[in-house]
Amino acid sequence: MTENDLFERSQIKDLLIRYFGAIDDKCLTLSIIETTFTEDACIIRPNGSALHGHKNIFESQSKSFTRFKATHHVTSDYIIDLDNNVAKIRSNLTAMHLWADNVNNPSLNNKHFLAGAVIFAKAIKIDNTWKLSELRNQNVWRTGDGMIEMANFERP
Repeated sequence: MTENDLFERSQIKDLLIRYFGAIDDKCLTLSIIETTFTEDACIIRPNGSALHGHKNIFESQSKSFTRFKATHHVTSDYIIDLDNNVAKIRSNLTAMHLWADNVNNPSLNNKHFLAGAVIFAKAIKIDNTWKLSELRNQNVWRTGDGMIEMANFERP
């Protein structure tokens, strides 16, 4: 592995780290989405629903994460396969979600769920800058006293 390969991999990891960091810090902005994802990017959620494009990703993710008082996403064990200007990424994800207090549904108050997932992503290098073109979150397990609410929320 060359020094350049290490540099490229570092830039690609940084995309996921900063994206999930912005979610956890409650500072996700359209600008962060635009610097992280290609214009036609697709996020595939654990329930199989898909978000396409900067505006849709930003609006949907912002709305989705307002349901939680706090979140904590930890990515690890990156496998990155580089092929010129395309990278395939596999990473483990552990995510904790603490439901926000909800006067309309007090059964959610102080409940949480924890999920273990695998992230599959594709990054493309455009004008010497890496961006994610696809991000798929595949749950492996979930647990916690707030799981019933999450299962009910995800039903179509």
